[in-house]
Amino acid sequence: MFPEIASRIKALIENYSSRSEPPSITRLPGETKEVLSVEAITTDWYLRNGYQQIYSALGGSGISWSGERVTLARALNHSVVWACNRIISETVGFIPLVMLQADKDPDKGKDLALKHPMYQALKMAPNDEMTAMGFRETLTSHCVLQGNAYARIIRRSGTGVAMEMQLLLPKQVRTGRDKAGQLVYIVKDGNQQEKSFTLIKNKPQDIFHMRGLGDNGTQGFSVISMAAQSIGTAIATEKNLGEFFQHGGRLPYVLEMKQKFRNQQDFDRFRADWEATYSIPHKAPILENDTIYKPIGLSAKDAQLLETRLFSIHEICRWFLVSPHLVGDLSRATFSNIEQLALEFVKVTLSAWLTRWEQELWRCVLTPEEKSQRYLWKHNLNALLRGDFPSRMAGYATMLQNGIACQDEVRDLEDWNPIPGGAGSAYHIQLNMQTLPPEGGALLPPAAAQPGAADVGNTPGA
Repeated sequence: MFPEIASRIKALIENYSSRSEPPSITRLPGETKEVLSVEAITTDWYLRNGYQQIYSALGGSGISWSGERVTLARALNHSVVWACNRIISETVGFIPLVMLQADKDPDKGKDLALKHPMYQALKMAPNDEMTAMGFRETLTSHCVLQGNAYARIIRRSGTGVAMEMQLLLPKQVRTGRDKAGQLVYIVKDGNQQEKSFTLIKNKPQDIFHMRGLGDNGTQGFSVISMAAQSIGTAIATEKNLGEFFQHGGRLPYVLEMKQKFRNQQDFDRFRADWEATYSIPHKAPILENDTIYKPIGLSAKDAQLLETRLFSIHEICRWFLVSPHLVGDLSRATFSNIEQLALEFVKVTLSAWLTRWEQELWRCVLTPEEKSQRYLWKHNLNALLRGDFPSRMAGYATMLQNGIACQDEVRDLEDWNPIPGGAGSAYHIQLNMQTLPPEGGALLPPAAAQPGAADVGNTPGA
């Protein structure tokens, strides 16, 4: 019985995939025909039977209020969704991420964890197929759009030290819990058998999982699913605009005739002749026999199409917490506020994603022993100032004048070699800065200026 059911399902899929689509189907550029699969049949069953949440969790997408189906591919075809995703993921990807180890003595600070394999893995290449930027950029994109990002951690046998990380697509991974209540990751890679990875306390993890905003702490919400109505309206607006220009900017119209057709055949012949002659948008219709051409519907101006498109930019940016000027809308940006808008992106949006990366790496990649050895990751936000030379130099000058950094440390930030002979390793402060005396006493003059104080090095016979 089961082979017969399987063969019928296979025949149904092949029949659907080989069908030609009706002319009414309009696809966005780069969008291909959806191929029906067993997973699609199973997923759509939940939607048809009212299980909307399960349907969304399995990656399905319903029809938005605008009538447009919002999927990941269709959403990325919209320029604002693409730009928001790109500005976040690319920025996170290019900011340097370094692995550090804090010393037991707080006064000695932190040093680069040069001997740990993950130092080079997340600085240069986490695996043989990807660079560090491409890896972090891709995982950030998964998390921004779909709420979750996954990677397989390859560890050294025996010690369990992480050696490399391999990318996993969100659709390849699903989560659950075993009888003991432990979190389980189930990975399905192509036609291979499913593999289960259980999160066991005080044991190294095998799955790196970065989550976006969610409600249960183990799964993030898909922004594409949550913003389906806003994105669907934006897609419908773009589609309407495209069809308007596709028809040469011509509004829908009716032809009014004073006399009725004698029969249906005359009506059908007139319609066929008219559509054959004037189907080209830029052809001017020729009216005869008291025919009146009457446009119907709203013009682009009356429909406020431009205003709707502009509002869609702000609406979608609101979902991604990205300032509109970063996606090319400068309508609200001025000379006085553009710098503050850029700082707001770093402080509000970017800082959250960088913190996610740092904390999830600490949680997932490090073994319990390494966590006790005070390993950690930090992003260097100075990379954002690479193109702002005056601000960078002004910051360095302040650090040098106040003894925060020495010349060699500043040169290292610019990838310059130290000053030969160790001349740049000294710290300096301005001469007129003094330490306040305890208990509010009066400031004492420098020793050389006090009465009776002598310069020992210049005293004769000394």
